[in-house]
Amino acid sequence: MFFFQRKPKCPNCNLELQTRPSRKENCPYCGDFILVRHGKLVTEEQAKVMDWLVRLEIFGVTRRDFDRQREALSKQFGNRASVNDTVWRILNNLILRLGKSSVLLEQVYREMASLASNEGKDPTQYLIQAKKVGGRFQNASAIPQKQVFLAHDELRYIRQLRKEGKIDKADALLLKAEPTPAVLDELRKNASVKARNAKKDGDWVAVVKHLESYTAYAQKWRDFCVKIVKQEPPAHTESDFKLLHYAKERLTSNTISQINTSLNQD
Repeated sequence: MFFFQRKPKCPNCNLELQTRPSRKENCPYCGDFILVRHGKLVTEEQAKVMDWLVRLEIFGVTRRDFDRQREALSKQFGNRASVNDTVWRILNNLILRLGKSSVLLEQVYREMASLASNEGKDPTQYLIQAKKVGGRFQNASAIPQKQVFLAHDELRYIRQLRKEGKIDKADALLLKAEPTPAVLDELRKNASVKARNAKKDGDWVAVVKHLESYTAYAQKWRDFCVKIVKQEPPAHTESDFKLLHYAKERLTSNTISQINTSLNQD
């Protein structure tokens, strides 16, 4: 008896593939992405739904719940609701259902922050809410904004802002965050970009300010990094150290002293 192994098919166009993808790749026929989840080949949207259901499982959200919410939204919109719109509806409903005393409410806001970040939107308001409800046994109004925590999706949003040249906006969020090594590394990279832009303009004062301001901030939070996460703050790259030295050589000692005084006052 012979057994013939069926060739895998693209989940988008249903055409047979010569080889079975083991990771995300484009279909050679339709060009759409093929992803792998739980050993199955799925479309990009199917993978997105599956990934969100894993994240929403902690709240008791099932595939049936997701489909029901999506159907209701689709009727409201007059066209098929997107995965993100459906997740937003689910998260908003969870806030109402869970109530202010729920220990899960912080995670709901964190998922909102993650979703906003993935959509290229500022997640700050959701991060602040997450911190407030997470500190529900404290005086919420006394919680400093600096304590918001940036996770993987928020840091990816920061990198996208830097890619788009929106470094000041990226810095504004980073300076509100817990100064973890990952956060400090993004600040370091932003300082490097700003310093190199200043170099193009021959603005050596700005070069020194950008690079030294990061150094001062990293030093300020060194104990936090070492004690909490057992890691030193990221240092400037060798090329940035050379740029800093080069810039200082073009300034008077008095100017450098004024810059240092200004940084210390900040």
